[in-house]
Amino acid sequence: MGNFEEIIERLKLKAEAFKATNTVTPYEAVKYECSICQDREIIPIEQKDGSFSARNCECKEMKIQKRLFKASGLSEEQAGLRLKDFKPSMDTKQMYDKVKNYIDKQLWKDGKGFALVGSVGAGKTMLAQIIASEIMNDRKTSVIFLPTTSLMGELRAAQFAEGGAEYEQRIDRLIKADVVIFDDLGKEKPTEWVQTQYFRIIDGRYNAKKTTSFTSNFELDTLADRFSEFGEAILSRLIAMTRDSIVNVTAGDYRLIMDRPVREKGSRGIMNSTEDYYK
Repeated sequence: MGNFEEIIERLKLKAEAFKATNTVTPYEAVKYECSICQDREIIPIEQKDGSFSARNCECKEMKIQKRLFKASGLSEEQAGLRLKDFKPSMDTKQMYDKVKNYIDKQLWKDGKGFALVGSVGAGKTMLAQIIASEIMNDRKTSVIFLPTTSLMGELRAAQFAEGGAEYEQRIDRLIKADVVIFDDLGKEKPTEWVQTQYFRIIDGRYNAKKTTSFTSNFELDTLADRFSEFGEAILSRLIAMTRDSIVNVTAGDYRLIMDRPVREKGSRGIMNSTEDYYK
């Protein structure tokens, strides 16, 4: 009997220890971002006949914006950029006007992309970020802004993780996103593997009629030469998707043009750190 009582006592001690380290949060204590809808984003409404309908909660728009921002690839500061933050010079005025027309007419909704190619440091990256920010504010369109050197590094790492499942998910997401903007296309070493990734994504988006845009420090014929294996196939699709808004930029370094006057004006935030935005 003594052994039996000893076993019971040990079980009681184990039960008490479990309770002390594995508490269950009561339903009433669950914390919600929105206490009105309890994060469902809809509010049920009981009708007179006992049936139910629903209306959108006020938090829904904010949460949609948060999800779009998280998926966009933009930093919080970049997502706050607007066209007024770009100060065009005589050399960059044509590019600025083309971008303004693209934004004003919301051409991404018609499946039309844009291409800004040419001079290093002309402000192409900043203008592409501004377009991405404007698209994101539409709240109905998913946009991904992709610095291509980072993209290739992430795809390479994903290819060898978890049997390649993550890699396939990333490729699928890039093909299906409403809008994708490739920044600094062609900057990375154009190995056959890199060209294959570009072709797979761009061909998938071309066939799906998705809005695709890009910036590059290389002119189009130079890009085609760099992508020796798939150059013609990649460029022909990109040109077809951006043909109405292609700008070949010939300008001085926008970073140097803007650096001094911006500081003299005492501008806060965005334009004080030009190196963060221009390539």
